[in-house]
Amino acid sequence: MRLHEKASVQKEDRREARRGEEEEPRQGQEAGGEGGPHGSGEGRALQPGAPQGRRLAAVPLPAAVGLGARRRRAPLLRLLGFLLGLLIVTAPVPAGADDRPVRLVTFNLLHGGPWTRFTGDDQHLERRLAMIVEDLRAIDPDVVALQESPVTRRHGDVAARLAQALGLPHVVHARATERVFGPRWLGRLIVGALGFVEGPAILSRFPITASEIHDLPRCQRWLDPRVALRADLATPAGAVAVFSTHTSRDDCQTRRVAELAGAVPGHPAVVMGDLNTGDTAPVLAAFSDHGFVDAFRVANPAAPGPTVWQRIDASAATVQRRVDYVFVRAGGGVAAGPVSGRVVLNTPRPLGDGAVLWPSDHYGVLVEVDLLRPASAR
Repeated sequence: MRLHEKASVQKEDRREARRGEEEEPRQGQEAGGEGGPHGSGEGRALQPGAPQGRRLAAVPLPAAVGLGARRRRAPLLRLLGFLLGLLIVTAPVPAGADDRPVRLVTFNLLHGGPWTRFTGDDQHLERRLAMIVEDLRAIDPDVVALQESPVTRRHGDVAARLAQALGLPHVVHARATERVFGPRWLGRLIVGALGFVEGPAILSRFPITASEIHDLPRCQRWLDPRVALRADLATPAGAVAVFSTHTSRDDCQTRRVAELAGAVPGHPAVVMGDLNTGDTAPVLAAFSDHGFVDAFRVANPAAPGPTVWQRIDASAATVQRRVDYVFVRAGGGVAAGPVSGRVVLNTPRPLGDGAVLWPSDHYGVLVEVDLLRPASAR
């Protein structure tokens, strides 16, 4: 090859080499999107290697996770973030202080009768009260509605005693038997002579801001006064009206209780008690007519759940009918959803001589209710 041809070839080789060096950065940009020899390196096809000790942190990332891909996904991520925030703000949240459902118990104590002062036969009330306290402590209720809760010279104010033993600082009691006659003073004179009065009570973990006693109509039994006791509770969800009642087998009393509870404005209401009425009785529809649900039945669609006519000295269960209820209604922007329900206070204890004793002739009913309100309303 001639000398000048060799020089020409060498010049052409150098020009080709320079063109190859200039093409490499452009190829890197086309492969990785953005970046280059002096860029940040986020958009390059592979990250540079790392020292041996950091091998796990030096795994190459594909170009798909580069900055350009993030920019294309940013509007979608912003939209998803907005929707998630909207769900968090509007979703119902538990209103209880510790986020657990509110535990409601209704229970007919079996007071032992007005003649215990004279006969001494109170159907083992003190022993049964010890059993009741043990069982209720295990349940840890927030609100307890009692029926046949007595105040006697021998046993004192039973509702107040139970409230103290259970650590429920708020309690109200309605003295129903004082109302046997029109003139209240005459009823007080009679129960004072007997040393006995009884009626429904409400024990509460939450403050009781107001209470009221409603006389129920006596359509069938004129000498059997029955009342509905109302207590307004200040719960973390706001005000909740709770009724404890013990009606006779009188449909007009049951309807009146449903009317009283249905007239509560602006917040949830709960009716608990012994209605002396089986769960197939048409009169119970009065509660659904006012927006209430049978909380035990909602939680247990098929369970029979009998609660009454337990012989307190029987060796086995003798209950036959369900007459003790917890009815719940939402209100004031607060949902009230039953989440569980079961029969409680339904276990006998041995007396030590081969005999047994049950807590009462009724079983109790425990219902757990979620009080829910929108987070935006908090």
